[in-house]
Amino acid sequence: MTPLATEKGPACRSGWQGRLWRRTWTANLTLTWMADFSVRAMNVTVKDAPPSGKAAVAGLVTLFAAAFLTITTETLPMGLLPQMSDGIGASQPMIGQLVSLYALVTLLVTLPLTAWTSHWPRRRLFVVIMVVFAVSNLLLAVSPNYATAAFARLIAAAVHGVLWSMMASYATRLVPPDKAGRAVAAVFAGNSAALTLGVPLGTTVGTTFGWRVSFLGMGVIAVLVVVAAATLLPRVEGVRAGRTGVGTAFRTPGVRGIVLTTTLIMLAHFAFYTYIAPYLANRGIPEEGVSAVLFAFGGAGAVGVWAAGALVDTRPRGALLWAVGLVTAAMAGLAVIRDLPVATVVLAVVLGLAYAALPTLLQSAALKAAPAAQTAASSLFVLAFNLGIFAGAGLGGLFLEHIGVSALPVVAAVLAAAATVVVIAGRRHSFPAASRNRDAGGDGTGERERELAAH
Repeated sequence: MTPLATEKGPACRSGWQGRLWRRTWTANLTLTWMADFSVRAMNVTVKDAPPSGKAAVAGLVTLFAAAFLTITTETLPMGLLPQMSDGIGASQPMIGQLVSLYALVTLLVTLPLTAWTSHWPRRRLFVVIMVVFAVSNLLLAVSPNYATAAFARLIAAAVHGVLWSMMASYATRLVPPDKAGRAVAAVFAGNSAALTLGVPLGTTVGTTFGWRVSFLGMGVIAVLVVVAAATLLPRVEGVRAGRTGVGTAFRTPGVRGIVLTTTLIMLAHFAFYTYIAPYLANRGIPEEGVSAVLFAFGGAGAVGVWAAGALVDTRPRGALLWAVGLVTAAMAGLAVIRDLPVATVVLAVVLGLAYAALPTLLQSAALKAAPAAQTAASSLFVLAFNLGIFAGAGLGGLFLEHIGVSALPVVAAVLAAAATVVVIAGRRHSFPAASRNRDAGGDGTGERERELAAH
């Protein structure tokens, strides 16, 4: 899975976003055996040079659309609980389980399926996954009962993680090496767009015209992405030989620091953000104003994603230090202020801006830290991200219940400060000052280019 943040539902663990946070409870199980599980490294080769100009933009737009589609597909049922419940004769909690089951299957099958498909040409794999999403959404749109709906969801869940394990590195193949970080940012922008636009829009359509229309529309989008991918994406081959395990990637210098930073910052953010609504109420924000604050949070996040894309290739360390530093400062400020609603809103906007930049910066760092094992490194990043989300929500819930809402930003500030310390200490391997492997187009391509030049 990918990073999640949305305007809706962080108020309590019973909301639809609260259910979504529970999606990652299997991360601990996965982490216990991942060190022995072997994932083939995507030591890809490209038939032609990276596309340029309009061709590169078209390819990135295709990947953006895929990111938008998959995240919207995953989370949309939570915006349509009553309608889907009435439509297929299942209780709302059972409809909510369609998201939980989706997450469970994604976490359990991503690593083995990624290994099994690692030798597939990237474009072929991408097209197959998009076909599965088209079938899933169209089948869900006509599902007569809960069993059919569950099956439709699970076939998409089975390929969801495979897509996200390969999509960031695929994006880097569309651009010159010095713009690889911006390409990753473009993919994550699709994630953000899904949660700030796709789910609310899909919910509105489903409420107005019926929930089946929403999923029919998602199926049509998937078909269009299939067509676009088959014609716009370059041919990139999968691994030909060799195996690089997740455990091996974890032992790569720099990867452990990235995993630790990711876990800490996710713990910090979601220990607070999951319960931001009761916090805002405690700080004098009226109930009707919470949505406006969350909208501003999301809008600032869009700016943060743009800023990360602009800086990740030229000033990756500086951008990351600023981002984690601002998250720490915003959390500390939210812990201190009292009875200052305007200051609360300003700090919440700063938090949204800084936090949204982090997924791009951390994912890019993971790709650079293990250029010969990008899929394995990405898998570790995703696991750390989701583990932090799940544990953060649980930790925040404990503090909320036993100490009170005022403790949440304090805990978050301490965790964010710890993440900042790890970033500062990781100057050599995890978060170097300059973009390491500038001549590497990902997955060891730079080494092959040097070999050819030597001859």
